[in-house]
Amino acid sequence: MKKLYAEFGDADGNKDTVFDITPDLANSFIDAIRNSVGVNPPRQAEDFNDLTATIAQTSRVIQHLEAFRELAIAAADRTGPHADRQAIAIAAAMPPSRLYRVLEKHGRPRNRRAAEQ
Repeated sequence: MKKLYAEFGDADGNKDTVFDITPDLANSFIDAIRNSVGVNPPRQAEDFNDLTATIAQTSRVIQHLEAFRELAIAAADRTGPHADRQAIAIAAAMPPSRLYRVLEKHGRPRNRRAAEQ
């Protein structure tokens, strides 16, 4: 399986390159960033080793993004005492009960009024 690379740049010409991306993960990532409807199964990985490599790399990306999302949720809640938790939950695509578990995990109070008193 031929691996791909991605290059990310900004308007100032700064670039960061990532190598050895499995093609199916790269395609799925592009679809996710573009908010494409539907998810396609792997097309380039055909044998067991290629598929397990794709699965492993995908799992590492998911774990990293989940941890990053939790940190971003906690940061959004810390922006002020009246941060809109409903908007945070909608942006995170999670029910309020899960949002509160994530906030508590990162040291944020479930009930901000009780925490203020």
